[in-house]
Amino acid sequence: MDAIKKKMQMLKLDKENALDRAEQAEADKKAAEDRSKQLEDELVSLQKKLKATEDELDKYSEALKDAQEKLELAEKKATDVSARTHCPPHLLPLGSASILSTAL
Repeated sequence: MDAIKKKMQMLKLDKENALDRAEQAEADKKAAEDRSKQLEDELVSLQKKLKATEDELDKYSEALKDAQEKLELAEKKATDVSARTHCPPHLLPLGSASILSTAL
């Protein structure tokens, strides 16, 4: 009879330990799922931020391209004016290249 009682106590203890481990595993699973959700949300946020940064880069790249085209056009006009006046552009007074080019 004592052997049966000891065996039942051991089985009960094993069951309690198994339940404790199962509860801990469930808690760990929940924590991992919460962390996964948090990381997914962070990833979505970073992807949105990356998209906004790429859009901003595209905008500034286009503005740079436009500015370079305007600069090239202004340099060409200055070269044309200096060729007509036989005066090197660096010797023209500031702003005179644009004044001369508008007069042409």
